[in-house]
Amino acid sequence: MIRNMHYVLLLTACLSATVAAESDRQGRQIFQQLTSHSTVVAVQYQLCEKEGILGACLPSAVCQQQGKFIGYCGNSDNYCCKVIKTCGGRTTSHQAYFRNPNYPGRDSEARVCPFEMDIGKEVCGVRLYFDFFELAKFESGVCIRDTLTVLGSASTKFATTPVCGNLTNWATTFAVKSGSRVTLAMVLQGMPSYKFSVRVTQLPCGQITTFHSPTYAGVKNVNAPPYTPTTTPAPTEEPGTTPTDFPTEPTTLIPDPTTDVPTTDVPTTLAPGVDPKPTTLTPGKLPVPKHDKVVIKAEQGESPPVLEGVDSVPAISAFKRAFELEVNDRFALKVNERCWQYEDESDAGFRIIGGSNTNINEYPWQVALVYKKKFFCGGSLISDRHILTASHCIFGSFSKGIHEVVVSIGDHDLATRDETNHTVGRVKSINWNIHYNPHTTHNDIAILELQEPVEFDQYKNAVRLPTDLDEDYLDANATITGWGRFNIRHKKTNTILKEYTGPLLNTSACVEAWNKFPGINAELDQHVCLDITLGTPCHGDSGGPLVVCSGGAHCTQVGVVSFGFPLCTNVGLPAVFARVTHFKSWLDMTTHPLSVLHV
Repeated sequence: MIRNMHYVLLLTACLSATVAAESDRQGRQIFQQLTSHSTVVAVQYQLCEKEGILGACLPSAVCQQQGKFIGYCGNSDNYCCKVIKTCGGRTTSHQAYFRNPNYPGRDSEARVCPFEMDIGKEVCGVRLYFDFFELAKFESGVCIRDTLTVLGSASTKFATTPVCGNLTNWATTFAVKSGSRVTLAMVLQGMPSYKFSVRVTQLPCGQITTFHSPTYAGVKNVNAPPYTPTTTPAPTEEPGTTPTDFPTEPTTLIPDPTTDVPTTDVPTTLAPGVDPKPTTLTPGKLPVPKHDKVVIKAEQGESPPVLEGVDSVPAISAFKRAFELEVNDRFALKVNERCWQYEDESDAGFRIIGGSNTNINEYPWQVALVYKKKFFCGGSLISDRHILTASHCIFGSFSKGIHEVVVSIGDHDLATRDETNHTVGRVKSINWNIHYNPHTTHNDIAILELQEPVEFDQYKNAVRLPTDLDEDYLDANATITGWGRFNIRHKKTNTILKEYTGPLLNTSACVEAWNKFPGINAELDQHVCLDITLGTPCHGDSGGPLVVCSGGAHCTQVGVVSFGFPLCTNVGLPAVFARVTHFKSWLDMTTHPLSVLHV
């Protein structure tokens, strides 16, 4: 009996120790879960989707208070909750829709219409996606009647710019501070009637992925052959009309002849491990142009472009209007008045306006942006779905919607169809920088997302983006490419892709040169500048890439064409580009894909 009691006591002690140990382990596990950033964020900020409606995984009590149940979030106790708010609404949900009161109908009542979202802990960004958005249109580049102003971004230096017009399938992503509040403030006149549905999504810090360039991105086609324009134009469609969204003038196109060098081999991408052609340009020095490669002739008649029936016209940047407003009489007296006139130059070979024609698909990341069958800006392919360009190319444009915006990828001659194996991609969404200011040109960067991914080959490939965000590329040689104006006398864009290589300038000196124009000056941190003594980007080159190539073949995009002297002449003002490294965190947030649980 005593022996059995001993065994019982011993067994009880062992069980007690086991339970205590298990309880201690559970306690530690619970503690670890509560302090684990990834676990908390994964539960607290999970998105869900049902039948095309994006919801938030929320506790049942919160969902009942703020939204409507549409499903269950996996094996958790959370509900997939659809949160829809209208004027005067407020939510703590990390995902909500902000809509006009009569949605999906339209409203015509004049009203002030705010919406507020409380930002959660460990949240670094907010994305606005305009599923449908039609307010009164932009007029003269500004919102006069209806306005949407976003308040609450993390930036203390730059305010957000009010928007209006047709922004259906547009998006913007911006940084916020944890625990803050974002307000979408709308002022609506009701004439014309309005309709909108905006998705507002919080982005947890721990879930924002870093954008990485694709494998073999930035490999230049050093063996690409020269191009000889065809003498027999391809069949053409009726030329499109000039889009009213851009301050342009009707134009005819002038082919830019090159030397009669026959096309030889099919262009190939440099294989890994193969030594590229060494560059012949001394670092930081101006190139010596080859006159036999640049022949600019007088107008000899029209040459109808046929990029899938697309016409080509220069898009004059909004900067031109702002510049003309800022220029005063005193400056006009200091600068030769001839700089304001379109005139021939004695040696046009020294000007892209200088530069030279590229070889076929030498820069496989270069793309042309087209709207209503008109070429208007350049851009660069940075992934199989994303195009990097300038905000001033798209801001306040496309009043009829973005369904007529296309991207020509792998093209070379916009006046022919079959000189390359190019494709035309449709745009799924336009992502602009919410701090872009059309009057100062600050934060002049944007990303277009394509509906379908691009299949990379020797004709179409992504450019590499910088990985060292502290690199300033001072005194490096950089190359710009584009189809912009090639002659200061004629307001015509070029049909054939051109390039110009020159040294980058000290940004402080660039800022000082532009300081004579308050409100349009360059910024030390967000701009990079190019010497334009022998060549310059011009109208139509906007949004195109500025690349630095190491060894002549491996290229990194360091800038996006933003602004310069509006008449594309050298009056001591460098060409200014948005610095890619400065906007890397914005690019990470903008390209970050949402993780959605389907219920």
